[in-house]
Amino acid sequence: MTQVINPRGQFPPIQQIPMAPRLDTLDGKTIYVVDVRWPYTHQVSEEIKNILSEKYPGTAFVLRDKAGSYGEDDPGLWNEIKEKGDGVIMAVGH
Repeated sequence: MTQVINPRGQFPPIQQIPMAPRLDTLDGKTIYVVDVRWPYTHQVSEEIKNILSEKYPGTAFVLRDKAGSYGEDDPGLWNEIKEKGDGVIMAVGH
């Protein structure tokens, strides 16, 4: 008797996580600009931070580089953002 195994497998159910609510204001908030270190994106991330800092003087913008590639976890950075930040702009490259 021959056995056949389905190569597609069974995917677990997807757990949906709702998006965070929008901030009502940026005044007094800390927004992280996170660069995933794609080639040549640091300059763009830095410019985003500078332009937003000028446009929103009551907001603190913090530029951080993410460890690893885009798909890799960076628990230290995520914990820092959860403790000190109010929002995130992810600069994912092209």
